[in-house]
Amino acid sequence: MRQINAMRPLSAAVRSRGRLVRQLLGALWLLVSGPAPAAPGPPPAALAARFRQLLHRGDSVYAEKKGYQSFARAQRYYDSARVLADRSGDTLLLAEAVFAKARVYDAWNRQPRQTVAAFQEAAALFRRRPAAWRRYFYARYLVAHAYDKIPDSLRTVRELRALRTELLARPESVRRQVPTTVEMALTATEVRNYPLADSLLRQLVHRPAVRNDPETYNYLDHYFLAQARLDVYYRRPARPAYLDSLRQGYARVGNAFDRIYYGLNLADLYAAAGQYAPAYRYLSLSRQLGDSLNNGGDLAQLRQTLVESEERAARRQHQAEAARQGLRTRALWGLSVCLAVITLLSFYLYDQQRRSRQQAQALARANAELADSNTRLDAQAEEVAVLNKEIQHRVKNNLHMVYSLLHMQERRTDNEEVIGHLQAARLRVESIAALHNQLLANPDTGPDLAVYLKGLISSVVGCLANDRQVVTHLQTMSLKLVPAQYLPLSLILNEWVTNSIKYAAPREPVLEIIVSLRHEPGRTCLTYADNGLPPASGTPPPVAGLGTQLIALLTRQLGATLHTPPGQPYFYELCFSTSHGTLA
Repeated sequence: MRQINAMRPLSAAVRSRGRLVRQLLGALWLLVSGPAPAAPGPPPAALAARFRQLLHRGDSVYAEKKGYQSFARAQRYYDSARVLADRSGDTLLLAEAVFAKARVYDAWNRQPRQTVAAFQEAAALFRRRPAAWRRYFYARYLVAHAYDKIPDSLRTVRELRALRTELLARPESVRRQVPTTVEMALTATEVRNYPLADSLLRQLVHRPAVRNDPETYNYLDHYFLAQARLDVYYRRPARPAYLDSLRQGYARVGNAFDRIYYGLNLADLYAAAGQYAPAYRYLSLSRQLGDSLNNGGDLAQLRQTLVESEERAARRQHQAEAARQGLRTRALWGLSVCLAVITLLSFYLYDQQRRSRQQAQALARANAELADSNTRLDAQAEEVAVLNKEIQHRVKNNLHMVYSLLHMQERRTDNEEVIGHLQAARLRVESIAALHNQLLANPDTGPDLAVYLKGLISSVVGCLANDRQVVTHLQTMSLKLVPAQYLPLSLILNEWVTNSIKYAAPREPVLEIIVSLRHEPGRTCLTYADNGLPPASGTPPPVAGLGTQLIALLTRQLGATLHTPPGQPYFYELCFSTSHGTLA
Protein backbone atom coordinates (compact mmCIF):
# COMPACT_ATOMS: atom_id res chain seq x y z
CA MET A 1 0.00 0.00 0.00
CA ARG A 2 2.93 2.38 0.59
CA GLN A 3 3.97 2.01 -3.06
CA ILE A 4 0.48 2.86 -4.29
CA ASN A 5 0.23 5.96 -2.13
CA ALA A 6 3.63 7.14 -3.33
CA MET A 7 2.35 7.29 -6.89
CA ARG A 8 -0.37 9.84 -6.15
CA PRO A 9 1.75 12.99 -5.58
CA LEU A 10 3.66 12.50 -8.84
CA SER A 11 0.46 11.88 -10.86
CA ALA A 12 -1.06 15.02 -9.37
CA ALA A 13 2.08 16.94 -10.26
CA VAL A 14 1.91 15.75 -13.88
CA ARG A 15 -1.70 16.83 -14.12
CA SER A 16 -0.86 20.18 -12.54
CA ARG A 17 1.94 20.76 -15.06
CA GLY A 18 -0.42 19.83 -17.91
CA ARG A 19 -2.93 22.44 -16.73
CA LEU A 20 -0.11 24.99 -16.46
CA VAL A 21 0.93 24.29 -20.05
CA ARG A 22 -2.62 24.71 -21.31
CA GLN A 23 -3.02 27.98 -19.41
CA LEU A 24 0.32 29.24 -20.79
CA LEU A 25 -0.71 28.43 -24.36
CA GLY A 26 -4.06 30.14 -23.86
CA ALA A 27 -2.44 33.28 -22.50
CA LEU A 28 0.07 33.31 -25.36
CA TRP A 29 -2.73 32.96 -27.91
CA LEU A 30 -4.62 35.92 -26.38
CA LEU A 31 -1.43 37.96 -26.37
CA VAL A 32 -0.77 37.36 -30.08
CA SER A 33 -4.26 37.22 -31.56
CA GLY A 34 -5.97 39.72 -29.29
CA PRO A 35 -9.28 39.25 -27.52
CA ALA A 36 -11.93 37.22 -29.28
CA PRO A 37 -14.82 39.25 -30.67
CA ALA A 38 -17.82 39.24 -28.42
CA ALA A 39 -20.81 37.26 -29.62
CA PRO A 40 -23.49 39.57 -31.03
CA GLY A 41 -26.24 40.11 -28.53
CA PRO A 42 -29.27 42.35 -28.36
CA PRO A 43 -28.40 45.91 -29.49
CA PRO A 44 -28.09 48.62 -26.87
CA ALA A 45 -31.24 50.64 -26.39
CA ALA A 46 -29.67 53.87 -27.62
CA LEU A 47 -28.37 52.28 -30.85
CA ALA A 48 -31.75 50.62 -31.58
CA ALA A 49 -33.59 53.88 -30.90
CA ARG A 50 -31.27 55.79 -33.28
CA PHE A 51 -31.79 53.10 -35.95
CA ARG A 52 -35.59 53.38 -35.64
CA GLN A 53 -35.36 57.16 -35.88
CA LEU A 54 -33.34 57.04 -39.12
CA LEU A 55 -35.62 54.37 -40.59
CA HIS A 56 -38.73 56.40 -39.76
CA ARG A 57 -37.29 59.53 -41.39
CA GLY A 58 -36.45 57.56 -44.52
CA ASP A 59 -39.96 56.06 -44.65
CA SER A 60 -41.51 59.51 -44.24
CA VAL A 61 -39.48 60.93 -47.14
CA TYR A 62 -40.22 57.81 -49.22
CA ALA A 63 -43.97 58.18 -48.61
CA GLU A 64 -43.95 61.76 -50.01
CA LYS A 65 -43.26 60.43 -53.55
CA LYS A 66 -42.44 63.90 -54.83
CA GLY A 67 -40.34 62.49 -57.60
CA TYR A 68 -37.24 60.34 -57.71
CA GLN A 69 -35.48 62.79 -55.41
CA SER A 70 -37.73 61.57 -52.57
CA PHE A 71 -36.40 58.02 -53.04
CA ALA A 72 -32.80 59.31 -53.24
CA ARG A 73 -33.18 61.22 -49.97
CA ALA A 74 -34.82 58.21 -48.31
CA GLN A 75 -31.92 55.99 -49.38
CA ARG A 76 -29.43 58.25 -47.56
CA TYR A 77 -31.32 57.69 -44.32
CA TYR A 78 -31.49 53.95 -45.04
CA ASP A 79 -27.72 53.81 -45.59
CA SER A 80 -27.08 55.41 -42.20
CA ALA A 81 -29.51 52.96 -40.60
CA ARG A 82 -27.73 50.02 -42.30
CA VAL A 83 -24.42 51.06 -40.69
CA LEU A 84 -26.06 50.91 -37.25
CA ALA A 85 -27.68 47.54 -38.05
CA ASP A 86 -24.32 46.05 -39.08
CA ARG A 87 -22.76 47.38 -35.89
CA SER A 88 -25.48 45.92 -33.66
CA GLY A 89 -25.54 42.44 -35.19
CA ASP A 90 -29.29 42.26 -34.52
CA THR A 91 -31.17 40.20 -37.13
CA LEU A 92 -34.35 42.28 -36.97
CA LEU A 93 -32.56 45.61 -37.51
CA LEU A 94 -30.56 44.13 -40.38
CA ALA A 95 -33.77 42.79 -41.97
CA GLU A 96 -35.43 46.20 -41.76
CA ALA A 97 -32.40 47.90 -43.37
CA VAL A 98 -32.25 45.39 -46.24
CA PHE A 99 -36.02 45.67 -46.74
CA ALA A 100 -35.87 49.48 -46.90
CA LYS A 101 -33.18 49.45 -49.60
CA ALA A 102 -35.13 46.84 -51.58
CA ARG A 103 -38.12 49.21 -51.62
CA VAL A 104 -35.97 51.94 -53.16
CA TYR A 105 -34.82 49.54 -55.89
CA ASP A 106 -38.44 48.59 -56.45
CA ALA A 107 -39.43 52.26 -56.84
CA TRP A 108 -36.50 52.89 -59.24
CA ASN A 109 -37.68 49.93 -61.34
CA ARG A 110 -34.45 49.63 -63.31
CA GLN A 111 -32.80 46.53 -61.79
CA PRO A 112 -35.62 44.07 -60.97
CA ARG A 113 -33.32 41.08 -60.40
CA GLN A 114 -31.39 42.97 -57.74
CA THR A 115 -34.75 43.94 -56.25
CA VAL A 116 -35.75 40.25 -56.09
CA ALA A 117 -32.48 39.33 -54.35
CA ALA A 118 -32.90 42.12 -51.78
CA PHE A 119 -36.48 41.16 -50.91
CA GLN A 120 -35.51 37.47 -50.66
CA GLU A 121 -32.71 38.36 -48.23
CA ALA A 122 -35.09 40.46 -46.14
CA ALA A 123 -37.70 37.67 -46.06
CA ALA A 124 -35.08 35.15 -44.91
CA LEU A 125 -33.99 37.50 -42.10
CA PHE A 126 -37.57 38.20 -40.99
CA ARG A 127 -38.31 34.47 -40.93
CA ARG A 128 -35.64 34.03 -38.23
CA ARG A 129 -37.65 36.33 -35.95
CA PRO A 130 -41.09 34.73 -35.32
CA ALA A 131 -42.47 37.96 -33.82
CA ALA A 132 -41.92 39.73 -37.19
CA TRP A 133 -44.30 37.45 -39.12
CA ARG A 134 -46.23 40.40 -40.64
CA ARG A 135 -43.02 41.80 -42.12
CA TYR A 136 -42.09 38.33 -43.34
CA PHE A 137 -45.32 37.94 -45.34
CA TYR A 138 -44.91 41.49 -46.69
CA ALA A 139 -41.38 40.71 -47.93
CA ARG A 140 -42.53 37.39 -49.41
CA TYR A 141 -45.20 39.17 -51.43
CA LEU A 142 -42.71 41.75 -52.68
CA VAL A 143 -40.54 38.92 -54.04
CA ALA A 144 -43.46 37.90 -56.30
CA HIS A 145 -44.07 41.57 -57.17
CA ALA A 146 -40.41 41.98 -58.19
CA TYR A 147 -40.55 38.87 -60.39
CA ASP A 148 -43.47 40.48 -62.20
CA LYS A 149 -41.25 43.45 -63.11
CA ILE A 150 -38.52 41.30 -64.69
CA PRO A 151 -40.99 40.09 -66.22
CA ASP A 152 -41.12 36.44 -65.13
CA SER A 153 -44.77 35.44 -64.89
CA LEU A 154 -44.02 31.77 -64.08
CA ARG A 155 -41.99 32.60 -60.96
CA THR A 156 -44.53 35.27 -60.02
CA VAL A 157 -47.39 32.77 -60.05
CA ARG A 158 -45.30 30.17 -58.24
CA GLU A 159 -44.44 32.62 -55.42
CA LEU A 160 -48.07 33.75 -55.11
CA ARG A 161 -49.37 30.18 -54.87
CA ALA A 162 -46.73 29.21 -52.30
CA LEU A 163 -47.58 32.28 -50.24
CA ARG A 164 -51.31 31.50 -50.48
CA THR A 165 -50.70 27.96 -49.20
CA GLU A 166 -48.67 29.28 -46.28
CA LEU A 167 -51.34 31.85 -45.38
CA LEU A 168 -54.21 29.37 -45.59
CA ALA A 169 -52.37 27.22 -43.03
CA ARG A 170 -52.64 30.10 -40.54
CA PRO A 171 -55.84 30.96 -38.58
CA GLU A 172 -58.25 33.41 -40.14
CA SER A 173 -57.48 35.93 -37.39
CA VAL A 174 -53.86 35.96 -38.60
CA ARG A 175 -54.79 36.26 -42.28
CA ARG A 176 -56.92 39.34 -41.59
CA GLN A 177 -53.84 41.07 -40.19
CA VAL A 178 -51.95 40.63 -43.50
CA PRO A 179 -53.04 43.55 -45.72
CA THR A 180 -50.83 42.48 -48.64
CA THR A 181 -53.36 39.81 -49.64
CA VAL A 182 -54.94 42.56 -51.79
CA GLU A 183 -51.55 43.18 -53.40
CA MET A 184 -51.20 39.45 -54.12
CA ALA A 185 -54.46 39.50 -56.10
CA LEU A 186 -53.39 42.68 -57.91
CA THR A 187 -50.05 41.11 -58.92
CA ALA A 188 -51.91 38.04 -60.19
CA THR A 189 -53.89 40.33 -62.52
CA GLU A 190 -50.60 41.93 -63.67
CA VAL A 191 -49.52 38.56 -65.08
CA ARG A 192 -53.09 37.97 -66.40
CA ASN A 193 -53.77 34.98 -64.18
CA TYR A 194 -57.32 36.08 -63.42
CA PRO A 195 -58.59 32.80 -61.89
CA LEU A 196 -55.74 32.96 -59.35
CA ALA A 197 -56.52 36.59 -58.59
CA ASP A 198 -60.23 35.81 -58.12
CA SER A 199 -59.46 32.93 -55.74
CA LEU A 200 -57.01 35.09 -53.74
CA LEU A 201 -59.68 37.76 -53.24
CA ARG A 202 -62.28 35.21 -52.18
CA GLN A 203 -60.04 33.12 -49.90
CA LEU A 204 -57.77 35.69 -48.24
CA VAL A 205 -59.26 39.20 -48.46
CA HIS A 206 -61.73 40.48 -45.85
CA ARG A 207 -63.26 43.49 -47.57
CA PRO A 208 -64.38 45.49 -44.45
CA ALA A 209 -60.78 45.45 -43.17
CA VAL A 210 -59.22 46.89 -46.39
CA ARG A 211 -57.97 50.47 -45.91
CA ASN A 212 -55.51 52.78 -47.64
CA ASP A 213 -52.13 53.08 -45.85
CA PRO A 214 -50.01 56.12 -46.79
CA GLU A 215 -46.88 54.43 -45.38
CA THR A 216 -47.10 51.38 -47.65
CA TYR A 217 -49.89 50.95 -50.24
CA ASN A 218 -53.33 52.32 -51.08
CA TYR A 219 -54.82 48.91 -50.37
CA LEU A 220 -58.43 50.00 -50.97
CA ASP A 221 -57.60 51.61 -54.33
CA HIS A 222 -55.63 48.52 -55.31
CA TYR A 223 -58.61 46.36 -54.30
CA PHE A 224 -60.81 48.40 -56.71
CA LEU A 225 -58.14 48.10 -59.41
CA ALA A 226 -57.92 44.30 -59.06
CA GLN A 227 -61.71 43.95 -59.09
CA ALA A 228 -61.97 46.33 -62.09
CA ARG A 229 -59.47 44.21 -64.05
CA LEU A 230 -61.45 41.07 -63.20
CA ASP A 231 -64.67 42.80 -64.32
CA VAL A 232 -63.22 44.00 -67.63
CA TYR A 233 -60.97 41.07 -68.58
CA TYR A 234 -62.50 38.07 -66.78
CA ARG A 235 -66.09 38.41 -65.57
CA ARG A 236 -67.26 40.89 -68.29
CA PRO A 237 -70.49 42.20 -66.70
CA ALA A 238 -72.75 44.63 -68.58
CA ARG A 239 -71.54 47.55 -66.46
CA PRO A 240 -68.21 47.17 -64.58
CA ALA A 241 -69.08 48.80 -61.24
CA TYR A 242 -65.55 48.59 -59.85
CA LEU A 243 -64.27 50.79 -62.72
CA ASP A 244 -66.27 53.71 -61.31
CA SER A 245 -64.84 53.05 -57.81
CA LEU A 246 -61.33 53.11 -59.30
CA ARG A 247 -62.03 56.41 -61.04
CA GLN A 248 -63.15 57.94 -57.75
CA GLY A 249 -59.97 56.69 -56.09
CA TYR A 250 -57.89 58.32 -58.83
CA ALA A 251 -59.46 61.66 -57.96
CA ARG A 252 -58.16 61.33 -54.37
CA VAL A 253 -54.51 60.57 -55.33
CA GLY A 254 -52.10 63.40 -54.54
CA ASN A 255 -48.60 62.33 -55.70
CA ALA A 256 -47.40 62.13 -59.29
CA PHE A 257 -46.26 58.50 -59.25
CA ASP A 258 -49.64 57.16 -58.10
CA ARG A 259 -51.53 59.42 -60.56
CA ILE A 260 -49.44 58.10 -63.43
CA TYR A 261 -50.00 54.49 -62.27
CA TYR A 262 -53.77 54.75 -61.81
CA GLY A 263 -54.13 56.93 -64.94
CA LEU A 264 -52.46 54.35 -67.18
CA ASN A 265 -54.60 51.56 -65.70
CA LEU A 266 -57.79 53.58 -66.19
CA ALA A 267 -56.79 54.27 -69.80
CA ASP A 268 -56.25 50.53 -70.45
CA LEU A 269 -59.48 49.52 -68.72
CA TYR A 270 -61.66 52.13 -70.46
CA ALA A 271 -60.15 51.19 -73.80
CA ALA A 272 -60.84 47.49 -73.17
CA ALA A 273 -64.43 48.42 -72.18
CA GLY A 274 -64.90 50.34 -75.46
CA GLN A 275 -64.98 53.81 -73.83
CA TYR A 276 -62.20 55.48 -75.84
CA ALA A 277 -62.77 59.12 -74.90
CA PRO A 278 -61.99 58.71 -71.14
CA ALA A 279 -59.23 56.25 -72.09
CA TYR A 280 -57.51 58.88 -74.24
CA ARG A 281 -57.92 61.55 -71.55
CA TYR A 282 -56.31 59.45 -68.79
CA LEU A 283 -53.51 58.33 -71.14
CA SER A 284 -52.67 61.94 -72.05
CA LEU A 285 -52.56 63.05 -68.39
CA SER A 286 -50.30 60.13 -67.46
CA ARG A 287 -47.83 60.85 -70.29
CA GLN A 288 -47.58 64.51 -69.34
CA LEU A 289 -46.79 63.60 -65.74
CA GLY A 290 -44.29 60.94 -66.81
CA ASP A 291 -42.46 63.36 -69.11
CA SER A 292 -42.19 65.93 -66.31
CA LEU A 293 -40.62 63.32 -64.03
CA ASN A 294 -38.21 61.82 -66.57
CA ASN A 295 -37.06 65.14 -68.07
CA GLY A 296 -35.80 66.42 -64.71
CA GLY A 297 -32.62 65.34 -62.97
CA ASP A 298 -34.42 63.34 -60.30
CA LEU A 299 -33.99 59.98 -62.01
CA ALA A 300 -30.27 60.50 -62.53
CA GLN A 301 -29.95 61.63 -58.93
CA LEU A 302 -31.65 58.46 -57.69
CA ARG A 303 -29.42 56.31 -59.87
CA GLN A 304 -26.32 58.12 -58.55
CA THR A 305 -27.55 57.69 -54.95
CA LEU A 306 -28.02 53.95 -55.40
CA VAL A 307 -24.59 53.63 -57.03
CA GLU A 308 -22.98 55.49 -54.13
CA SER A 309 -24.89 53.28 -51.68
CA GLU A 310 -23.55 50.15 -53.34
CA GLU A 311 -20.02 51.59 -53.32
CA ARG A 312 -20.25 52.37 -49.60
CA ALA A 313 -21.51 48.85 -48.92
CA ALA A 314 -18.62 47.43 -50.97
CA ARG A 315 -16.12 49.56 -49.00
CA ARG A 316 -17.53 48.34 -45.70
CA GLN A 317 -17.28 44.76 -46.91
CA HIS A 318 -13.69 45.35 -48.08
CA GLN A 319 -12.74 46.85 -44.72
CA ALA A 320 -14.31 43.90 -42.90
CA GLU A 321 -12.41 41.48 -45.14
CA ALA A 322 -9.16 43.37 -44.52
CA ALA A 323 -9.77 43.18 -40.77
CA ARG A 324 -10.39 39.45 -41.04
CA GLN A 325 -7.22 39.02 -43.10
CA GLY A 326 -5.22 40.93 -40.50
CA LEU A 327 -6.67 38.73 -37.80
CA ARG A 328 -5.72 35.61 -39.76
CA THR A 329 -2.17 36.93 -40.23
CA ARG A 330 -1.83 37.67 -36.54
CA ALA A 331 -3.27 34.23 -35.77
CA LEU A 332 -0.63 32.59 -38.00
CA TRP A 333 2.14 34.43 -36.18
CA GLY A 334 0.61 33.38 -32.89
CA LEU A 335 0.40 29.77 -34.00
CA SER A 336 4.05 29.85 -35.02
CA VAL A 337 5.09 31.11 -31.60
CA CYS A 338 2.84 28.56 -29.94
CA LEU A 339 4.40 25.80 -32.04
CA ALA A 340 7.86 26.82 -30.86
CA VAL A 341 6.74 26.84 -27.23
CA ILE A 342 5.04 23.46 -27.67
CA THR A 343 8.24 22.02 -29.15
CA LEU A 344 10.21 23.14 -26.10
CA LEU A 345 7.62 21.82 -23.72
CA SER A 346 7.36 18.50 -25.54
CA PHE A 347 10.79 17.42 -24.26
CA TYR A 348 9.78 18.27 -20.72
CA LEU A 349 6.50 16.41 -21.06
CA TYR A 350 8.27 13.41 -22.62
CA ASP A 351 10.49 13.14 -19.53
CA GLN A 352 7.48 13.42 -17.26
CA GLN A 353 5.70 10.76 -19.27
CA ARG A 354 8.68 8.42 -19.01
CA ARG A 355 8.75 8.81 -15.24
CA SER A 356 5.01 8.34 -15.06
CA ARG A 357 5.32 5.16 -17.15
CA GLN A 358 7.94 3.77 -14.77
CA GLN A 359 5.82 4.53 -11.75
CA ALA A 360 2.78 3.03 -13.49
CA GLN A 361 4.72 -0.20 -13.92
CA ALA A 362 5.67 -0.14 -10.23
CA LEU A 363 2.05 0.52 -9.37
CA ALA A 364 0.96 -2.43 -11.52
CA ARG A 365 3.37 -4.73 -9.66
CA ALA A 366 2.14 -3.43 -6.30
CA ASN A 367 -1.46 -3.91 -7.37
CA ALA A 368 -0.70 -7.48 -8.44
CA GLU A 369 0.83 -8.22 -5.02
CA LEU A 370 -2.12 -6.60 -3.32
CA ALA A 371 -4.52 -8.66 -5.43
CA ASP A 372 -2.71 -11.84 -4.35
CA SER A 373 -2.96 -10.77 -0.69
CA ASN A 374 -6.65 -10.00 -1.09
CA THR A 375 -7.20 -13.41 -2.67
CA ARG A 376 -5.50 -15.13 0.25
CA LEU A 377 -7.49 -13.09 2.76
CA ASP A 378 -10.73 -13.93 0.95
CA ALA A 379 -9.86 -17.62 1.05
CA GLN A 380 -9.12 -17.41 4.79
CA ALA A 381 -12.38 -15.54 5.39
CA GLU A 382 -14.27 -18.25 3.53
CA GLU A 383 -12.56 -20.92 5.69
CA VAL A 384 -13.52 -19.04 8.88
CA ALA A 385 -17.12 -18.72 7.63
CA VAL A 386 -17.25 -22.46 6.91
CA LEU A 387 -15.83 -23.28 10.36
CA ASN A 388 -18.32 -20.95 12.02
CA LYS A 389 -21.21 -22.62 10.19
CA GLU A 390 -19.88 -26.02 11.26
CA ILE A 391 -19.65 -24.90 14.89
CA GLN A 392 -23.17 -23.45 14.83
CA HIS A 393 -24.48 -26.61 13.23
CA ARG A 394 -22.86 -28.75 15.94
CA VAL A 395 -24.25 -26.49 18.69
CA LYS A 396 -27.70 -26.82 17.16
CA ASN A 397 -27.35 -30.63 16.98
CA ASN A 398 -26.09 -30.79 20.59
CA LEU A 399 -29.03 -28.72 21.86
CA HIS A 400 -31.48 -30.97 20.04
CA MET A 401 -29.67 -34.03 21.43
CA VAL A 402 -29.93 -32.69 25.00
CA TYR A 403 -33.60 -31.87 24.40
CA SER A 404 -34.22 -35.39 23.08
CA LEU A 405 -32.41 -37.01 26.03
CA LEU A 406 -34.45 -35.00 28.53
CA HIS A 407 -37.65 -35.95 26.71
CA MET A 408 -36.71 -39.63 26.71
CA GLN A 409 -35.90 -39.49 30.40
CA GLU A 410 -39.20 -37.78 31.06
CA ARG A 411 -41.11 -40.59 29.37
CA ARG A 412 -39.25 -43.28 31.36
CA THR A 413 -40.15 -42.08 34.87
CA ASP A 414 -43.41 -42.04 36.76
CA ASN A 415 -42.31 -39.65 39.49
CA GLU A 416 -44.32 -36.45 39.07
CA GLU A 417 -41.65 -34.32 40.72
CA VAL A 418 -38.96 -35.73 38.42
CA ILE A 419 -41.20 -35.24 35.39
CA GLY A 420 -41.76 -31.59 36.40
CA HIS A 421 -38.04 -30.97 36.76
CA LEU A 422 -37.30 -32.68 33.45
CA GLN A 423 -40.02 -30.67 31.67
CA ALA A 424 -38.64 -27.43 33.08
CA ALA A 425 -35.14 -28.35 31.96
CA ARG A 426 -36.42 -29.43 28.55
CA LEU A 427 -38.28 -26.14 28.08
CA ARG A 428 -35.18 -24.18 29.01
CA VAL A 429 -33.14 -26.10 26.47
CA GLU A 430 -35.88 -25.63 23.90
CA SER A 431 -35.87 -21.87 24.57
CA ILE A 432 -32.13 -21.79 24.04
CA ALA A 433 -32.44 -23.86 20.83
CA ALA A 434 -35.23 -21.68 19.44
CA LEU A 435 -33.21 -18.55 20.16
CA HIS A 436 -30.17 -20.12 18.53
CA ASN A 437 -32.20 -20.81 15.36
CA GLN A 438 -33.56 -17.27 15.29
CA LEU A 439 -30.07 -15.79 15.66
CA LEU A 440 -28.80 -17.98 12.84
CA ALA A 441 -31.71 -16.86 10.63
CA ASN A 442 -31.00 -13.16 11.36
CA PRO A 443 -27.22 -12.91 11.91
CA ASP A 444 -27.00 -9.16 11.23
CA THR A 445 -30.08 -7.61 12.86
CA GLY A 446 -31.28 -10.28 15.30
CA PRO A 447 -34.82 -11.71 15.51
CA ASP A 448 -37.94 -9.60 16.02
CA LEU A 449 -38.63 -9.76 19.80
CA ALA A 450 -42.42 -9.75 19.43
CA VAL A 451 -42.41 -12.67 16.99
CA TYR A 452 -39.92 -14.61 19.11
CA LEU A 453 -41.87 -14.20 22.37
CA LYS A 454 -45.13 -15.31 20.71
CA GLY A 455 -43.45 -18.50 19.52
CA LEU A 456 -41.85 -19.13 22.93
CA ILE A 457 -45.13 -18.79 24.87
CA SER A 458 -46.98 -21.00 22.38
CA SER A 459 -44.29 -23.68 22.76
CA VAL A 460 -44.45 -23.68 26.60
CA VAL A 461 -48.25 -23.73 26.66
CA GLY A 462 -48.35 -26.53 24.13
CA CYS A 463 -45.90 -28.58 26.18
CA LEU A 464 -47.37 -28.17 29.69
CA ALA A 465 -51.06 -27.31 29.35
CA ASN A 466 -52.18 -30.89 28.61
CA ASP A 467 -55.98 -30.86 29.17
CA ARG A 468 -55.98 -27.45 30.84
CA GLN A 469 -57.49 -24.58 28.87
CA VAL A 470 -55.02 -21.67 28.60
CA VAL A 471 -55.67 -18.33 26.88
CA THR A 472 -52.80 -15.93 26.28
CA HIS A 473 -53.17 -12.18 25.77
CA LEU A 474 -50.11 -10.80 24.02
CA GLN A 475 -49.64 -7.05 23.65
CA THR A 476 -46.27 -6.83 22.00
CA MET A 477 -44.47 -4.52 19.59
CA SER A 478 -41.78 -5.09 16.99
CA LEU A 479 -38.39 -4.51 18.62
CA LYS A 480 -34.85 -5.77 18.09
CA LEU A 481 -32.48 -6.06 21.05
CA VAL A 482 -28.78 -6.54 21.54
CA PRO A 483 -28.12 -10.27 20.84
CA ALA A 484 -26.93 -10.90 24.44
CA GLN A 485 -30.32 -9.79 25.86
CA TYR A 486 -32.49 -12.39 24.09
CA LEU A 487 -31.42 -15.49 26.09
CA PRO A 488 -31.95 -14.23 29.68
CA LEU A 489 -35.24 -12.58 28.68
CA SER A 490 -36.56 -15.75 27.05
CA LEU A 491 -35.56 -17.95 30.04
CA ILE A 492 -37.27 -15.56 32.50
CA LEU A 493 -40.49 -15.59 30.48
CA ASN A 494 -40.25 -19.39 30.22
CA GLU A 495 -40.10 -19.69 34.04
CA TRP A 496 -43.10 -17.36 34.49
CA VAL A 497 -45.31 -19.21 32.01
CA THR A 498 -44.27 -22.58 33.44
CA ASN A 499 -45.05 -21.43 37.00
CA SER A 500 -48.50 -20.10 35.93
CA ILE A 501 -49.50 -23.31 34.17
CA LYS A 502 -48.37 -25.50 37.09
CA TYR A 503 -49.51 -23.52 40.13
CA ALA A 504 -52.04 -20.80 39.19
CA ALA A 505 -55.57 -21.44 40.55
CA PRO A 506 -58.05 -19.05 38.84
CA ARG A 507 -61.71 -18.72 39.77
CA GLU A 508 -62.73 -19.69 36.26
CA PRO A 509 -61.67 -22.96 34.60
CA VAL A 510 -59.75 -20.97 32.01
CA LEU A 511 -56.21 -19.81 32.82
CA GLU A 512 -55.46 -16.40 31.32
CA ILE A 513 -51.92 -15.20 30.82
CA ILE A 514 -51.31 -11.51 30.03
CA VAL A 515 -47.98 -10.44 28.52
CA SER A 516 -47.32 -6.89 27.35
CA LEU A 517 -44.19 -5.32 25.95
CA ARG A 518 -43.73 -1.54 25.76
CA HIS A 519 -40.79 0.53 24.64
CA GLU A 520 -39.79 3.76 26.35
CA PRO A 521 -36.88 6.08 25.60
CA GLY A 522 -33.75 4.18 26.69
CA ARG A 523 -35.49 1.10 28.10
CA THR A 524 -38.03 -1.65 27.45
CA CYS A 525 -40.50 -3.06 30.01
CA LEU A 526 -41.98 -6.58 29.93
CA THR A 527 -45.13 -7.01 32.08
CA TYR A 528 -46.44 -10.45 33.02
CA ALA A 529 -49.58 -11.49 34.97
CA ASP A 530 -52.13 -14.30 35.22
CA ASN A 531 -55.64 -14.57 36.65
CA GLY A 532 -54.66 -16.96 39.44
CA LEU A 533 -56.04 -16.20 42.90
CA PRO A 534 -53.60 -14.73 45.41
CA PRO A 535 -52.72 -16.95 48.42
CA ALA A 536 -55.05 -16.80 51.38
CA SER A 537 -54.10 -14.53 54.24
CA GLY A 538 -51.90 -16.23 56.77
CA THR A 539 -50.52 -18.63 54.21
CA PRO A 540 -46.74 -18.77 54.50
CA PRO A 541 -44.89 -17.54 51.38
CA PRO A 542 -43.70 -20.28 49.05
CA VAL A 543 -40.13 -21.43 49.36
CA ALA A 544 -37.91 -20.03 46.63
CA GLY A 545 -37.10 -22.84 44.28
CA LEU A 546 -34.68 -23.23 41.39
CA GLY A 547 -36.92 -21.23 39.06
CA THR A 548 -36.97 -18.22 41.41
CA GLN A 549 -33.22 -18.37 41.86
CA LEU A 550 -32.77 -18.66 38.10
CA ILE A 551 -34.98 -15.58 37.49
CA ALA A 552 -32.98 -13.52 40.00
CA LEU A 553 -29.71 -14.59 38.42
CA LEU A 554 -30.92 -13.83 34.88
CA THR A 555 -32.30 -10.42 35.99
CA ARG A 556 -28.84 -9.45 37.27
CA GLN A 557 -27.25 -10.77 34.08
CA LEU A 558 -29.69 -8.66 32.03
CA GLY A 559 -28.98 -5.57 34.15
CA ALA A 560 -32.74 -5.23 34.70
CA THR A 561 -35.05 -4.33 37.58
CA LEU A 562 -37.87 -6.67 38.61
CA HIS A 563 -40.87 -5.13 40.37
CA THR A 564 -43.86 -6.90 41.98
CA PRO A 565 -46.60 -4.59 43.38
CA PRO A 566 -47.76 -5.25 46.97
CA GLY A 567 -50.78 -7.54 47.11
CA GLN A 568 -50.14 -8.84 43.57
CA PRO A 569 -47.63 -11.65 43.97
CA TYR A 570 -48.23 -12.96 40.43
CA PHE A 571 -47.70 -9.64 38.64
CA TYR A 572 -44.17 -8.95 37.39
CA GLU A 573 -42.69 -5.92 35.62
CA LEU A 574 -39.19 -6.40 34.21
CA CYS A 575 -37.49 -3.25 32.84
CA PHE A 576 -34.09 -3.31 31.19
CA SER A 577 -31.98 -0.91 29.14
CA THR A 578 -32.30 -0.99 25.33
CA SER A 579 -30.14 1.99 24.46
CA HIS A 580 -28.44 -0.12 21.78
CA GLY A 581 -31.67 -1.75 20.50
CA THR A 582 -33.76 -0.53 17.59
CA LEU A 583 -37.42 -0.50 16.72
CA ALA A 584 -38.14 -2.82 13.82
